[in-house]
Amino acid sequence: MPPKKKVATGYKFAEPLPKGTVLTDGAKQSWKLGASIGKGGFGDIYEARKDGTRGASYPYIVKIEPHANGPLFVEINFYIRHGKPADVEAYKKAKKLQTLGIPLYYGSGSHDFKGEKYRFLVTDKFSRDLHTVFQEHQAFHSGTVFNIAIQLLDALEYIHSTGYVHADIKGANILLGIPEGKLDKQVYLMDFGLVTKFTTQSTFKPNPKKAHDGTIEFLSRDAHQGVPTRRGDLENLAYVLIQWLGGTLPWEDNLSDPKTVQKSKEKHMSSAKEMVKACFGSKPHPKAISTYITYVLSMDFDTPPDYKKVRSIFESGLKEARERVGAPLTFHTSLTPT
Repeated sequence: MPPKKKVATGYKFAEPLPKGTVLTDGAKQSWKLGASIGKGGFGDIYEARKDGTRGASYPYIVKIEPHANGPLFVEINFYIRHGKPADVEAYKKAKKLQTLGIPLYYGSGSHDFKGEKYRFLVTDKFSRDLHTVFQEHQAFHSGTVFNIAIQLLDALEYIHSTGYVHADIKGANILLGIPEGKLDKQVYLMDFGLVTKFTTQSTFKPNPKKAHDGTIEFLSRDAHQGVPTRRGDLENLAYVLIQWLGGTLPWEDNLSDPKTVQKSKEKHMSSAKEMVKACFGSKPHPKAISTYITYVLSMDFDTPPDYKKVRSIFESGLKEARERVGAPLTFHTSLTPT
């Protein structure tokens, strides 16, 4: 079962659309729907192709939700501002990156069906999500974990450079590329429905209206208080990495109670030593995860992340695992070498 997200009230679910439905976006591009290949928070996700193209290939996805729903509106606006191919390519060139795990924006618009108005978004199509893969193995090889961590760090650095935080990093929102197989080298961070501008205030001001927004299991302590921070994204990532490395988050049995989860995080994140002990017990774990938690704990709420330093921590984890940066991602083993 995917990790629980705090339930958003007042949002409706979209009616399923028939295969072959044609949607026209704001730029007058037409998109033909294929089969439903999954579900978003409030509607189906469909494979799609440009209308008029032939063949069996559907290289895009279309996410559809009722027009009044907030999360897809937020996601579309982020993509329009920062997800266009030219924007991502310019960033990659400036940073000398061969790849970047950010899906590309191809279009968005509105569609009427059975008297209801819907909003839709067209992006890249990918393969399985890492939550599904994790369910098969229960842990990943540490070399794979730290290579994925570097890729997610690159994606977060891009998001942060635009003034936003992602705020919902988890396996279900991280997808493998296509084609999936032995040469998988890149993952993609999806679902920008909770992106928000990170705080630029000089003092830390909790916001009860935004408290606990997101996936409770992996929320940062800042997010539990309703404050969007870059530090929070890095802490969120730490919890995901711990699970992938075979650790158990101490609050996993209390996910229906956000305040209890928050208190557990505050207790165990008092130090890296305490957190690692609580998550791994006597099980072996890479030194790099402890070093990373120590770095996150050293940050103030408004500290700009030292991405170079964090990358070096993850690279030390790769060295410990005797794996190289950029190696193909493998999920055939649940062993986590020390």
